[in-house]
Amino acid sequence: MKLSILCCLTEEEELNKATIEVFEKMAAYGLGKNNKVRIGEEFANAAGEGSMASAEGSSTDIGDSDLSADDISQEKISMGEKKKHAETEKGKEEKKSETVVADAQMAEYSVQFILNVSQVTKDKDWYNNVITRIGNPAFTVTIDDTAYTAPAEAYHQMAEKAEGDYCAFIEVGDVISENLAEILTNGITICPGHHVYMIAKTFANATKGAFRNFLKVTDSKKELKSFYVIDLKNKYDCYPFTFAGTILKTDILKKRNVNASLGLEMERDFFLRYLAEEMKVVYLPGVEYTAYEYEEHDITFYRGLYMQEWYFDSITEFWMPFLTEMKEKYGRIPVFIQYNFMYSIHARFEGNMDNRNKHVIEEGHGEEYLELIGRSLGLIEESIMLNRNKIAACITGDTMKWVYGILRNGQDYKFQRFFLAGKIYYGIGDTLFNSVMSLSTNILFINYRAGKLEIDGTVHPILYSMADEIYFKYNNVKYKIEYNGRYGLTKAFGAAICKRHSFHLSIPVAKKNETAISCEAKFGTQIETITLSFPSHFSRVCGAFANSHWFFGDNREYMMTSERRSMVIRKVSKSQKFVKELKLLKDMFKKNNWTRKYAIFRMLYFICRPFMTRKPIWMYIDKIYKGGDSSEYLYKYASAQNSKDIKHYYLVDKKSTDYKRLKKEGYKPLVRDSLKHRLVFLYADMMVISNSTVYAFNGYKLKNSAFIRDLPHFHVCCVQHGMSIQKIAIAQNRLRDNLRLYFCASKYEIENLSRPVYDYVGYDALKLTGVPRYDGLKDRAKKQIMISPTWRMQAAMPVRTSESEQRDYNPLFKESEYFKVFNALINDKRLIDAAEKYGYRIKYVLHPIVSSQVDDFDKNDFVDIVPAVGDMSYEDMFCESSLMVTDFSGIQFDFAYMRKPLVYLHHKDIPQHYEEGTFHYDTMAFGEICHDNDELIDTLIEYMQNDCKMKPEYVKRADDFFYYRDHNNCERIYKEMIDYQEKYVLPERY
Repeated sequence: MKLSILCCLTEEEELNKATIEVFEKMAAYGLGKNNKVRIGEEFANAAGEGSMASAEGSSTDIGDSDLSADDISQEKISMGEKKKHAETEKGKEEKKSETVVADAQMAEYSVQFILNVSQVTKDKDWYNNVITRIGNPAFTVTIDDTAYTAPAEAYHQMAEKAEGDYCAFIEVGDVISENLAEILTNGITICPGHHVYMIAKTFANATKGAFRNFLKVTDSKKELKSFYVIDLKNKYDCYPFTFAGTILKTDILKKRNVNASLGLEMERDFFLRYLAEEMKVVYLPGVEYTAYEYEEHDITFYRGLYMQEWYFDSITEFWMPFLTEMKEKYGRIPVFIQYNFMYSIHARFEGNMDNRNKHVIEEGHGEEYLELIGRSLGLIEESIMLNRNKIAACITGDTMKWVYGILRNGQDYKFQRFFLAGKIYYGIGDTLFNSVMSLSTNILFINYRAGKLEIDGTVHPILYSMADEIYFKYNNVKYKIEYNGRYGLTKAFGAAICKRHSFHLSIPVAKKNETAISCEAKFGTQIETITLSFPSHFSRVCGAFANSHWFFGDNREYMMTSERRSMVIRKVSKSQKFVKELKLLKDMFKKNNWTRKYAIFRMLYFICRPFMTRKPIWMYIDKIYKGGDSSEYLYKYASAQNSKDIKHYYLVDKKSTDYKRLKKEGYKPLVRDSLKHRLVFLYADMMVISNSTVYAFNGYKLKNSAFIRDLPHFHVCCVQHGMSIQKIAIAQNRLRDNLRLYFCASKYEIENLSRPVYDYVGYDALKLTGVPRYDGLKDRAKKQIMISPTWRMQAAMPVRTSESEQRDYNPLFKESEYFKVFNALINDKRLIDAAEKYGYRIKYVLHPIVSSQVDDFDKNDFVDIVPAVGDMSYEDMFCESSLMVTDFSGIQFDFAYMRKPLVYLHHKDIPQHYEEGTFHYDTMAFGEICHDNDELIDTLIEYMQNDCKMKPEYVKRADDFFYYRDHNNCERIYKEMIDYQEKYVLPERY
């Protein structure tokens, strides 16, 4: 057997070297075994008991498979039968592969590497001599210097140069197990006559390739370690659709072209078409392919996520005509192809859901895109759209299935009711999903005040669409749900796809020993008790342990637990509370080491509480890895009031330069992740934040907050990082952090936040006081221009561990339009020449979230590229700069507060992610709005010529926007907080 491995090297020398290292290891491995492999007893045992056969007992429903039982049995490859056949037919001329298997002989293999070096800029001879230096005569190198116009051309033309019986493509940076040729030789011998062989595929982040479920349906609990012929007529989740990790019969590549016009979909088109004819593929065990390029299901690194082509051309130019063609050709689109389509559609949703939106679809066009997806869904079978066969690559929740149904069939689409064994289920047609009681009502926040439980939550959209009535029941009294307009949307591509229906419920606590709150739904005459879930840090209770609880009441005389789809309330004595806590600790100690750690922490909490809670605690948080924001300003002001009745703690990372600065200034910052930090967080009475997600900033996710959720009692106060004048309900609605006080600088913020979607009206939370950090804004302008755009979701890495940590480097950042536009701007010759002529220095300040990309930008002598981390001070930058260039960043308001000029770059090539609320740029912006770099540079030159003065019309706009213009913001906020503490916090302390 001879294998040809084809690779196009690139300009990236480091990746090229990694690829060559793979080839060297393969050659050395082969040399060590004399390029031979034993095809015999050991492989027969490994592949025995029918495990080389195609899947038996497929998970598909009756009628989905076109393969008869006889066909299946004929596919089984029995090593014993092969040996028997070899013995009885001895002396006759047989196939070489059968002879080798029967006699346990050695099979030889050789490998040809075809390296295209057209893009290599140096040391081409080095690549030519790599394999020959090893001295393995069975491993050769063919150097191809042809400059191909497209990958598709390279695939075909390089295959023409292939001498091997089989071909495999490898991309630079990819890694293949060194035993590939050995395993392939075995596979071809034991499973002869097949044209497509595939191997396990993984990526650098340890995720696995899609549609590579090698496990047999009949043996799904074991890791398959044998050769395996997969029949796509009845197994739909194991086949290749890219060249990476696939070995093909060379003749196929020579006879069939790759359609270059399909761009991102050309490999998928090639494989799906061929496999629709062949319907067979062989799995090779014991070898693995680690790919450098990610597949569609990776919501961060897949390149197509950031390309318009993937969203539009892939659907309109490939999927829709391809599915139509398959239907016409085969009468029914092969099931495995339909599932591949659903995988591709699902990947688009997953990569653009809510805050994961990459903003490739322009704002306001999300609904149109959803309509396009809906039309494409109409081309496949509904049962497959709903993943009837439970294919792993297409797994999604029932809500998304419902959304797919609406997109496909229209807004009137509803799941049907099914009655089974006295219970109500939901589904569609002959596909049953689940019981309606599983459509959980979410309890997001519970508070006790003045003898009542104040409950906020949401009702499941499917339940809301199906039930005749939904209500709560407590103490034999029915409580009608009061729905409100609070944000409960799920969005994809910036457009709403479904809504959890928000409600508020106020229930007087009955003075009884035991009562229960339940949610019920009525379907005709039948009533179902709906499951309650607690998916919020502020839910108070949870179902993590049987003895999880929350104590509340004027004297904490009540206990709430989650039991039997209800919230059970009991009156408890001190001894009963003590016993309940002991039972919870016992549960936590028994479960695992992780929960045991939290059990010890809970014990420490109770031990230290009498000593640490003698005075009210105010805790302040900014970014943690970066200080200097509003919380720090208020912390310093409050600490200076010398109030002996309050303890103040400002949280910061000990490794940050701000920690050293604060220590030098005489403060004692609270160190992140210290034991004291963990305890102060639980004991805090007031939590002052400038950024949302207070639990995340303190290292808690839902899983571990469940262990301490009953303990915190802090009241959250927002002092803002930016201005709340855009549509930001997803991040700033009342329940996001259970906000009790929200301090604003403009009447336009109050107007925006007073909308029902934010749910602040009636809670006396919005206060027009100004923003703390504005107290430090005093003009000390130099001849300095600050360029500081906001970040883009598609330009930054996702949160790795916590919002409190700086984000990682994004290797795709340099490919974004965001980078290209601003890198070109700061290196523009006209701008640099003007800065030199008029004596200005330019500071390009990276947003903290993209500061890890600082080294990507090209440098010059007139622009300083400043990451907003370390010892960089925003206050100094604002005060010392004469003019600011931004796009939509909230720091524009700091500059406008000082009445210094701004210029906006709303570049036509960068997807905009600002949704207007009450701030309208066309009539309220504090400076000119430019739409490309040339227009911006013209404007900047004009300002430099006139000493960077804010024009009167923009001064007037700033005067209208800001309610205050003084430096007394902290004073006003402090007074509001003291008043709030007296009224609400102190009476509730225990």
